[in-house]
Amino acid sequence: MLAEHIQLTDYTAIWKAACMEAFVSNVPDYFTSAEIVQFEDWLDKMSEERMYWHYYVVLSEDSLIGCGGFVYEEKLSRVTFAWGLVHRNFHKQGMGKLLLQYRLDRIRTLYPGADIILDTTQFSYTFFEQYGFVTVKYTEDGYTTGMHRYDMILYAGK
Repeated sequence: MLAEHIQLTDYTAIWKAACMEAFVSNVPDYFTSAEIVQFEDWLDKMSEERMYWHYYVVLSEDSLIGCGGFVYEEKLSRVTFAWGLVHRNFHKQGMGKLLLQYRLDRIRTLYPGADIILDTTQFSYTFFEQYGFVTVKYTEDGYTTGMHRYDMILYAGK
């Protein structure tokens, strides 16, 4: 069973190519092609010393199957989810749930009392609703034509 061999660990630049491959596997269904460069730029910036940036990789026997993280905004006492994804080959196997729960646990440990915000598409927002996130804004075609944006929040203490 896959879950027996799963490890979550901090991202380092050694995982950049594998993260990029996982990201591209989700284009165009979950991300737009324009976001490929944005994600790569974010990984490059995140590799610099960033005290409040946290990013993790999901590994199965040393192969990357997913990645995701968050950024803490101290002035607002809130956390923003950042680039959470699972390689297409591992969809529907519980890896997204595992990655989400790991991030939630880390946030509650590091930043108790912080609200958590994210934005996602019509293809994923119901996944986050299962964990208490609520939609606070909807933007039709918010990412591109046919890809709507849902801004969501999980209030502290939920």
